[in-house]
Amino acid sequence: SATPYPSVGFANDQWRNVDVPDDLRDGLDTPWFALVLVNERTDTTNLQTPIPASEMETVYLINPANGEARPVIELPASTGTRIYWAPDGNKLAYFVEPALQADGTLVGGVYLLNLSVGISLRLFDIPGLNPRGLPDHAPVWSPDSSTLAIALPTGYDVDIFTVSADGSVFQNLTAHGAYDFWPAWSPDGRRLAFVSDRRDCPTWTPGEPDTCAGPDAVAPTGGQLYVMDVETGTVRMVSEQALDGPPVWVSNLQVTYTTGLSDLQAGESQVWLANIQSGTVREVTGDEAALNLGAAWAPGGLQVLYHRASEPAAIELRDANGNLIVSTDQFAFARFGFAADWSPEGDYVAFGGRNGQCPQGLIVARNDLTVVYGPTNFPRACEPSYSP
Repeated sequence: SATPYPSVGFANDQWRNVDVPDDLRDGLDTPWFALVLVNERTDTTNLQTPIPASEMETVYLINPANGEARPVIELPASTGTRIYWAPDGNKLAYFVEPALQADGTLVGGVYLLNLSVGISLRLFDIPGLNPRGLPDHAPVWSPDSSTLAIALPTGYDVDIFTVSADGSVFQNLTAHGAYDFWPAWSPDGRRLAFVSDRRDCPTWTPGEPDTCAGPDAVAPTGGQLYVMDVETGTVRMVSEQALDGPPVWVSNLQVTYTTGLSDLQAGESQVWLANIQSGTVREVTGDEAALNLGAAWAPGGLQVLYHRASEPAAIELRDANGNLIVSTDQFAFARFGFAADWSPEGDYVAFGGRNGQCPQGLIVARNDLTVVYGPTNFPRACEPSYSP
């Protein structure tokens, strides 16, 4: 559109005190996990289902040693799972749908709760997390929990911004006329990978040389993989291949991504591994056309486990060069119903279903796919996640 968007600034408003339990303010001695309990009426077929007094959800931290649940903050039920914990467990970003409260306050946007001081504030006054309609966006924390990166719309494009956890530094990190989106921090926090259409569209500002703006212009849904050195600001393109999904770091020098998933009816997709130092990119899911879903990489990017959803369906384990280690058709999963997670040392991998489709329950295998636990036949055992 030739009509510019208003640039999103750092709001730094709507401060409020949050009653955080004292033993959570100074951090956690051992890994806990978080869950959300939602109080809302979801069963509209049974009119006898009571309507809650307020449709809210409560974020809890759970001590896995004894099951003790500690409430952290109460949010509107519409927030859902748009809750983003910092790695240190002391900060929590979350999204609130725009709404007018009873006292006349217009709330909505991205907020930050600092558990150490028990204060919540609004970072960005935005109507949603998908800038200009680009999907699969979420704020992402740096590994040291000091900085939050997020893609925001500017006048005619999308840039990646960062804000420090204490709000003292807010900056446009990419500041380019193209669409820059899907930021991802490297494990050491030194680099930021993202997707951009700047190779084909250096600017979307009307009237500028080589602009892509025009009456027939179509906003991008993907682009090429770029990496920024956060300290120097140097940006370089890693691969000319078109990405239609977010990149994921598997080591400090390797980035993975899956192509072909933007079309939910697609019959094939590929998992790729890019080395940002050498610039080499290779497909690791084999030459045969197939729909490969749910890729989970072992620590260090040495192995990948994924669900081959095409017939003959199978769970496949490959090394970083794409060599097939083992394939098994012992377990059946729905088309988009496979989830896996590796142990921190990469010795074990746990896998099962997702989105409520979990016919196998929980399965745990060694890194050669030798099963040591399961299937459990517990249909509600879904989406495993190892503690750090």
